[in-house]
Amino acid sequence: MREASCPGGVPMDSAAARNDVRIGSLESYKLLSKIGEGAFGVVRKARHRSTGQEVAIKSVRAGSGEALLREAGMLATCASNPGVVELREVARDAEMDELHLVMEYVGPSLLDVVGARRRVGSPFTESEARRVMKRLLGGVEMMHGHGVVHCDLKPGNVLLGGEDGQGRVLKICDLGLARSVDTPPPDTAELEGTLWYMAPEQLLGDKIGTAVDLWSLGCVMAELVAGEPLFQEANVYEQVVNIVRLLGIPDQVSSMPFGVSSSTPSQLRDLVPEEKLSQAGFDVLHGLLEYDPKDRLSAAAALQMPWFAVEDDR
Repeated sequence: MREASCPGGVPMDSAAARNDVRIGSLESYKLLSKIGEGAFGVVRKARHRSTGQEVAIKSVRAGSGEALLREAGMLATCASNPGVVELREVARDAEMDELHLVMEYVGPSLLDVVGARRRVGSPFTESEARRVMKRLLGGVEMMHGHGVVHCDLKPGNVLLGGEDGQGRVLKICDLGLARSVDTPPPDTAELEGTLWYMAPEQLLGDKIGTAVDLWSLGCVMAELVAGEPLFQEANVYEQVVNIVRLLGIPDQVSSMPFGVSSSTPSQLRDLVPEEKLSQAGFDVLHGLLEYDPKDRLSAAAALQMPWFAVEDDR
């Protein structure tokens, strides 16, 4: 692929080009409606003018061209993963001299679906949660196999599509904070991610690896069956305190001033009782929410747990 430059002088022979990302024109698409917005920028639904194919186009804030190309590179690395949203191309807006990610259009986010269910008092059944978790863990297992850590898994970054014979299609999206397992964490004191779903090692500024994604999936799993986010804290201190209160105090943090007795038992089962989640399911949840990342289940190990051997009625 020919070399190009993005706004701000960032060469496109970096992550995106090394993964052979196609470069197209934004003029090839008709923008339809806004489907998401955040600190990163805006995601819009669009249609290709020639083929009529619907896509999602992510436009980042001005000056974020390098971050967009990093994400394009991460998506390209995951191109063979059916559990990750597909990158179609990077589109250039010639008039504004900006770049945009063009991805497959999947459907609403898991956050939207969970929120709608919450409003009518109908959390996911255990069978529904099992199907969601099986798909998510499969996508994460393959992602980690390609050396990519997502670092911001949450319901808002999971998209739901139509049925494919194995249940509803799920796709992980927004790899804006993803990084290679071989890349050291950024040299910054600023936390990157979504507080409610951050693993303890992220919150405490420790070295992070693939285990952070499994903690996040544990938080997602608990939210599905309980109907509410497991943690809803406003700052890092409160988040750490409530993680420790929920799980009890592991030896490595027992001397830290969290204001909790070392004899505090885990309260996780109280929040997710057996009428909502069987013991086999709870074993998976508990394994994903181990405080120490060395003790946490990997995606592959989680999928081998007896809970996933249960045949669900459809």
